[in-house]
Amino acid sequence: MSISDQTEGTISVDAGFRASLPPEEDGRSRVAERAERATDRESLGRWGSEPWELPGFGEQGPRCGEYYPDGVCEGGHVDWGNHQCGRRSCPRCWAVWARDGSVRATKRVQAFRYTQPADYRRQTAHAVVSPEAGEVRTERQYWNGVSKAAEIAEAKGFRGFAVIPHPWRLSELGEELYEHVEPEHGKWVWIRWLLERSEHWRCLFEWSPHYHIVGLTTPDMEEGKDSDEWAYHFIRSLGAFEGIRDSESHEEVYGLFRYLLSHTGYPEGSTKQVVRWYGDLANSVFVEDATEEWQYEKPSEGVRDALQREIEEVVGHAVEDDEEGDGDDEEEHECEHEDCCEQVISVWDIDQYLRHVDPPREVREVMQVARDWRMGDLRLPPGMVGPETREHAEEAMDVLVNGV
Repeated sequence: MSISDQTEGTISVDAGFRASLPPEEDGRSRVAERAERATDRESLGRWGSEPWELPGFGEQGPRCGEYYPDGVCEGGHVDWGNHQCGRRSCPRCWAVWARDGSVRATKRVQAFRYTQPADYRRQTAHAVVSPEAGEVRTERQYWNGVSKAAEIAEAKGFRGFAVIPHPWRLSELGEELYEHVEPEHGKWVWIRWLLERSEHWRCLFEWSPHYHIVGLTTPDMEEGKDSDEWAYHFIRSLGAFEGIRDSESHEEVYGLFRYLLSHTGYPEGSTKQVVRWYGDLANSVFVEDATEEWQYEKPSEGVRDALQREIEEVVGHAVEDDEEGDGDDEEEHECEHEDCCEQVISVWDIDQYLRHVDPPREVREVMQVARDWRMGDLRLPPGMVGPETREHAEEAMDVLVNGV
C-alpha cells in the first residue's frame, strides 16, 4: 500500500512515516515505545569508559586566539589579526567549524534539489535511527553504526542523504529540568550554556547513540516497524525548495544542520568526519562530470556560486568554500584607527612597499617590526609571548619598537 501523498507533487507532512500499528492505551504506538527503549540509562561519568567530546569542549589548537600584526598603515598604525585554529574541539572556534560545515552541507542538498524537477523529487526529510540500548558501546561500534544507519535509511526510502551521529540524549533528569525552567532556547543550546559554566551538569544527558538522517526521499517511504532491527523514527518533512533565491528553504536546511552539528560527538582527538554522504548525494555519485548512468551531475559553477552567496547571506557570514576553492584574496582596506584613513599595507607586502616608498623613520620601524614578528624572525619580550588580547599585543609592539 502506498503511504505517500503526492498532492500537487509533494509529500505530506508525515509522509506515512507514522506507524500503522494500533496505539496502546496511552496513545503511543509500539514503534514509539521501542524508540524510547533504545535509550541507554547507564551513567558513564565524564564521557564513559573513553574520553568523548562535544564540539567546543576539547583543546584549542596551538596559538589559537593569539594576536599578531596583519598589516601597518602608511601612518604607522598596526592592523591586528588573531589566529583561529578552526578545530571543532576548540572552545573559541567550534561555532565557526559548525557554521562552515552547515553551509557546505546546505549547499550540497540545495544544489541537488536544484537539479531535480519541481515536484516530489525535491522533497527532503529528517529522520533518526536508534540502536537497541547497550548495542553500541565502543568507538568502533559507534562509527560502524553510521554505515548501518545509512543502510536502514535507504531501505526506508531515502535516496540521497547525510548521516550525523550523536552519542547522547538528555537524561530523564535533564528532560524534567528543561521542562521546569522553560528556557528561551532549545534543549542543547541550554545544555551547552550550563556545561560551559559547570561540569556537574553532565548528569543531564546520558550515553544513547543514535544517527540523524537528512536528505532526499522517495514517493513510497516505509514506516518504522516493531520488527526493525534498529528503531527508525521519522521526525519531519522540510518545506518545499523553490530555487536559488529561496532564502526560507536555505534557512531551514542550514538551521537543521547547524543544530545537529552543535551537539554531535566523537572520541577525544578523533579526526573522523561527522557528516557522511550516501546514496545519490555520495561523493562518487553527485559529481561535476557525470559519465555513468548512476551518477548525477552537479549544477554549473555559476549556479553553485549563486547558491553559496544566497546561503551565506542567510547565515550572515561569508565563509570559505573549501569544496570549491580557497576563496577570494584579501582586499586592500583603509586604516580603522580614529581619524586615520591611510591605506593598510599587508605584512607580506611591506618589503616591496619599502623598496618604492620612503616613509617617516618611525613608520618604517613599525613596519619592519610587524613584518619580522609575523614571519617569526624575532622573539617577543619575556612575559609577552602569545598575546591573547589586543592590549597585550600593542604593549609587546611598543616594547619591540621603542625598547620600553
